Amino acid sequence: MKDPARESLDARLAKLPRDIVPPRYLWPSIEREIERQPLRTPQVVLAAAASVAALMIAGAVIWAVLHSRQVTSAPSAQSIAMSLDEPHDPGYLAARAGLVDTFRERLAMLDPPTRAKIEANLAVIHQARDDIRKALAADPNSPVLEELLESAWHDEFDLYDDVIRTTQPTLARI
Repeated sequence: MKDPARESLDARLAKLPRDIVPPRYLWPSIEREIERQPLRTPQVVLAAAASVAALMIAGAVIWAVLHSRQVTSAPSAQSIAMSLDEPHDPGYLAARAGLVDTFRERLAMLDPPTRAKIEANLAVIHQARDDIRKALAADPNSPVLEELLESAWHDEFDLYDDVIRTTQPTLARI
C-alpha cells in the first residue's frame, strides 16, 4: 500500500474531480452584503478631511520655509543670524503649530517602541539642524551648508507627514 504523503502532487491532482459545482447560488448573499454596507461613513469622511487638512498644513509650512529667506547683496551678521532661524510669519507659525499638534496626537497612537524610535529620529534631525546653524554662523556664504539646513527642514516635515499619513484610519474599500 502506498503512503499518501509520498504520492506525487500530479497524482493527487489527477484524483480530484474536474468540475466542482457550488452547493448553492451565492450571488443573493453577496448582493445583500453589498447593499447592507454604506458607501461612506462619517468616520471615513472625517478621516479624509483630516488627511487633506494635514497635507495642506504640511504644504503651507514647506512653502513658508522655502520662501522665508530674503536675498540681500551684503548680509550683515544680524541678518545671517535671522536667516538661520525659523520664519516669524504668523501664518507659518500657526501652520507649524497645527502640524506639530497633529503629529503629537498621531504619535501617541503608536506603540511605545515605535514612538521612541520616531522621537529619537526627530531628536537627531533637530541636533543636525542646530549643528548646521552653528557651522553656517561661522561660514555664512556656504551654499552646501544652506542646502544641508534646507534638507534638515525637509527631513523634519517629512517625518511629521509620514507619521500623520501612516496613522490615518483605513478608508473603506468600495
